[in-house]
Amino acid sequence: MIASQDGLCAICMAAPAIHVDHCHETGRVRGVLCFNCHSAIGTLGDDPDRIRRAISYLEGTRGSHHS
Repeated sequence: MIASQDGLCAICMAAPAIHVDHCHETGRVRGVLCFNCHSAIGTLGDDPDRIRRAISYLEGTRGSHHS
């Protein structure tokens, strides 16, 4: 799996892939991530809706809550 990712994190594609990420419901391995990306998705509760809202926020598409 790490070789198929060229040794890089499956999310950021920049840092070394060192943390095996798995689905907490099924136990299925999803990929290998760097520390920061693995921590980020965990902090967001492995919740795709929460992650999509974070993306919208960063892209500035959720209103004008920032300058």
